Amino acid sequence: MMRRLRDVRGSWAATQEYEVIKSDYWTELTNEETELITALQNASSRPDTDTIGLDSIVAHADPYRTLYVERGEVVEDLGEELVVAWDHWRNESKKTDRYFRDELRFWQPQ
Repeated sequence: MMRRLRDVRGSWAATQEYEVIKSDYWTELTNEETELITALQNASSRPDTDTIGLDSIVAHADPYRTLYVERGEVVEDLGEELVVAWDHWRNESKKTDRYFRDELRFWQPQ
């Protein structure tokens, strides 16, 4: 409990120190840097519609895998991993597999 309290106090002190120097720091930035930071902050506050998630239609991202041209649907979102049901596995005993988001891409008809 005491360690958490120290961590919180340390974080609070760092936040306060940042707020004190923030204006000095921002005045040293170029217009281009300021615009880039603002654009990144705005982009991070919007929901990302280009993120693969539940019900997304996907293919494998690796062009050297046979699943690169196959169509699948994300049927479960496990946080870091996604469960994909592949269309061509419908008649097989194994119908799904787990993947990290960066292993998948949005499916595009050939």
